[in-house]
Amino acid sequence: MKVTMKPLARSIQFSVLLGFLNLPCFAQTKAFEDLQPFSSNLTPSNSVSSYPSSVIADFGLDSIKSYQSVLQKVKGDKLGSIRGAKEVQLYKKVSPSVVLVVAENGLGSGSLINSSGEILTNWHVIAGAKEVGVIFKPHSDARALSKADVRRATVLKVDEVADLALLRINHSQVDAPVIEFGSLTSLPVGADVHAIGHPTGESWTYTKGFVSQIRPDYKWTSESKKAHKATVIQTQTPINPGNSGGPLFNDEGKLVGVNSFKSSGEGLNFAVSVDDVRKFLSSSSSRFANNVPPEVDSKKSSSCSGDPKELYSGSNKDNTSLISGYDVDCDGKVDFEIRKPNDVSKPVTWVFDANNDGTPDMIFFDYKRSGFIEFSLYDTNYDGKWEMVGYHPDGKLKASRYESYETFLARR
Repeated sequence: MKVTMKPLARSIQFSVLLGFLNLPCFAQTKAFEDLQPFSSNLTPSNSVSSYPSSVIADFGLDSIKSYQSVLQKVKGDKLGSIRGAKEVQLYKKVSPSVVLVVAENGLGSGSLINSSGEILTNWHVIAGAKEVGVIFKPHSDARALSKADVRRATVLKVDEVADLALLRINHSQVDAPVIEFGSLTSLPVGADVHAIGHPTGESWTYTKGFVSQIRPDYKWTSESKKAHKATVIQTQTPINPGNSGGPLFNDEGKLVGVNSFKSSGEGLNFAVSVDDVRKFLSSSSSRFANNVPPEVDSKKSSSCSGDPKELYSGSNKDNTSLISGYDVDCDGKVDFEIRKPNDVSKPVTWVFDANNDGTPDMIFFDYKRSGFIEFSLYDTNYDGKWEMVGYHPDGKLKASRYESYETFLARR
């Protein structure tokens, strides 16, 4: 279900935010236009074209996709979460419980969950396999892995719907610590969460983020065209291929989810919840998912160039700003607006609608009106609240640094 954004609530946040930044406060009225839904109800005008055309041209299809996936590219240390003593101890505690899963089709991660040698991972990591290889973390980080480190593990059962799989080490004693299970009910939105995995083959990599939202009965489709459904934890914890199947854990080092997939268009990461893990482990047999037929997008032209196409341009109804709306993916809908107030003391803003619901999801600010961005805001889960802020000291469209909105407010 989509949540409609409330302009008044966002106006309050902007007033507070600008006060912290010591920037011109331009959110004094109830109808702050930069927070309003996209609209073509404008008085025709050509004045917006006075904004640098080269800047407008930069908002092509690739740029839109880049911004929609911007958080996916943010490293853990750019989220304002610097590793300290707590993080170091968490890594030492949990990393020996995390294994590297070697399947015929690639690599993944897993968690040792009991002394019997049972390992929890994603179904898509081992899909179709009856037996896989498993590697535990060497005692020395400097030691290179070898074939001698690989232990064989049998696939005991799978849940294709929730994308989970259970393995067991074959005929081998396991001396590694097991990971404990946490509780989903004690995991609030905004809580810190951590991940250890093997992104793109970089073994036992630690990242940190926070919970963006808990989404019950969430549906998604994997590359295998299977229809999945589970309660998932939406996070900003950076994950990549190779993290799949690894643990998402809380500040106590307890597993609260299994890192499973990310949305490339939105830069969001998802973990199957520990509640679904418990249901899976208590089941007596495997569960299989339905195949999803391929979809054909009839709205988009195969000749779409990705260049911004102006859909409307003109003054707003109060005649206080010049606004242009642009479509970059040839679906006939506005993907972003450039809003230029007549009052030169107010910034030019780029307002993005990443999920095409007609309300702003990302806003970029050009306070000097020079075509250079200084600051940006992101509503990553479309709930009408800011989750991330971006800083652009070099004026480029891609921020040089990101942090959570909560961290930003706490620092002020």
